[in-house]
Amino acid sequence: MIFGLCVQTMNMNKDTEKNHSKIKLAVLIPARNEEKIIANTLSNLLEQDLKPYRIIVINDGSTDETGKIISGFKNVELIDREKRNVSFLGRKELAETVNVGLRNLHADKDCQFVMITGADLLFPKNYLANIIERMKENPKIAVASGVIENEFSIEPRGPGRVIRCDFWRKLDFLYPVNYGWEGYLLLKAQSMGYDVISYPDIIIKTQRKTGSRFDPKKYYYYGLALKALGYTFLYTIMKILLFSKRKPHGAYFMLKGYLSNYNELYENELREYVKKTQHQNMFKLAYVKRFFKMFKPK
Repeated sequence: MIFGLCVQTMNMNKDTEKNHSKIKLAVLIPARNEEKIIANTLSNLLEQDLKPYRIIVINDGSTDETGKIISGFKNVELIDREKRNVSFLGRKELAETVNVGLRNLHADKDCQFVMITGADLLFPKNYLANIIERMKENPKIAVASGVIENEFSIEPRGPGRVIRCDFWRKLDFLYPVNYGWEGYLLLKAQSMGYDVISYPDIIIKTQRKTGSRFDPKKYYYYGLALKALGYTFLYTIMKILLFSKRKPHGAYFMLKGYLSNYNELYENELREYVKKTQHQNMFKLAYVKRFFKMFKPK
């Protein structure tokens, strides 16, 4: 009896591994000066139940030993970019860094899913298998992710997003190099009738605390992104007021970016979709309740 159960379990595990081996998922990681944590991140990915068939790390101009550490992993592809003293974090140029990795997948017709992640994240062992299983059950899901521990996210988080390749190939399989490039992909998917989902029961850990330092440029760039994507004035003001409860100085710079003369705007079709969707959301009872709840005296 016990022997029979053991054999059955072994066969189930073999079937699971066989099914996982049929999934072609690639992982892209932009990394800059991550010598202290990049090894943990890569080891974590290599130990996933559903193993990525390709892991591509774009060493984004690191001035430390990041590149050397990455090159020590034989199953990881390394792309070195020229060293520089300036970080692209929060800037539109970071999209081009990710695109460098995506171009390496352009000719790879086997790729079914791609995950873009930061160099600081650690995933549960079944993260990729869990996400892919849910995406396969619903072909309408174009983008999905878990949530970072102790963070709240309605939409798929940038780091840790798994993207369906057959959807993305309709957009030339590249990010636009503009502010709001990560949000653009979600909005574009929704405008095309796809779903984007964040699963609160799938928890991602981070090796460093996010948002721990105040950087006015970061919030200014976010304001530029809202403008480029076509966020309406009223919706943006409500969003900034909500944000001001947590980071008032950040809200000021966000507004400054939104009201700037920045004119690299996304296509009218997408901006009209954003406008229409936001007008609908503003009159939803749940959104109105959330807004006024934030300003209710305690």
